[in-house]
Amino acid sequence: MKGLAFRKLGRSTGHRDALLRNLVTSLIQHERINTTVAKAKEAQREAEKIITKAKREFVEKRIGRQGNQAMRYVYQPAESMPLLQKLAERYADRPGGYTRIHLHGNRPGDNAPRALLELVDQPKGDLKLQMTAMAMGRQMYLRANNDGAGDAIQSVASALGSTPIEHDEQFHLLTRRNAEKLVKFGGEEKRALLMNKAKEHFYRLMAMRQLEGDRRIDVERTKSLKNNKPRGNSSAFTPPMQGQRRLAGMEKNVLQSGPDEPAQPFKRGDYRKNSVIRISKGVFAKRQTRNGFIPKLDRPASQPESTA
Repeated sequence: MKGLAFRKLGRSTGHRDALLRNLVTSLIQHERINTTVAKAKEAQREAEKIITKAKREFVEKRIGRQGNQAMRYVYQPAESMPLLQKLAERYADRPGGYTRIHLHGNRPGDNAPRALLELVDQPKGDLKLQMTAMAMGRQMYLRANNDGAGDAIQSVASALGSTPIEHDEQFHLLTRRNAEKLVKFGGEEKRALLMNKAKEHFYRLMAMRQLEGDRRIDVERTKSLKNNKPRGNSSAFTPPMQGQRRLAGMEKNVLQSGPDEPAQPFKRGDYRKNSVIRISKGVFAKRQTRNGFIPKLDRPASQPESTA
């Protein structure tokens, strides 16, 4: 439909085209850029087309003007075209989906929603691989503590890899799906890297638990407050805590002793706000409360006025 084909971004045609060409060139050169969500979505659409043209020129060896069109689009062609050729060879087996968008909170000042636009399977460090490995390590950590045996650490760590990650039921379904996407085109090299990073995060969590201990009230620090705390038995006073902290939005589980952390009051409209950084999609991109996901608050139905 005319007028709804793409975002205008509040710019004229020439200014908008120059902006998108600049973003795509920066993405090719640095493989990850930080911009607003609207600009990232438009730059993603253009970057996919340019990489496809490069594949047809350098990989498929098609006779045409695909390479010339890609060279005329990007800025600094002397630097961008060799990098674009490497990207075409990297994504030779991919039918599409060369880029990924991560929500990245709001920008200070105008509060515009930000996003990270990156190329997938980059050697500098795939952000989705890092988050998937951390999720795997966290779930292995919970399983090792649930077993309670002395050799639980070694048994859980050695069990990793005996079953393909995408079919290993010890991990959450969403974690298995993310792992399947990562190893689909990355092969055994990406699988080994994912397993190694998951083990590193698992051992880090176990070491933190040994060093910090369970979550508990810091008695000495509480005594040192003396008259600085609220008088009486006010519920507004939160005693200082020490030990392993729970993640935001998580309630105490069977692995952590001590009192529950006080629940934060929920206000209408909080579910619409972005968190500091929402890396993953799906379940992990939704804001959570202590009791689960924050539901949308329905407005109470208006009562008909009674006629007296």
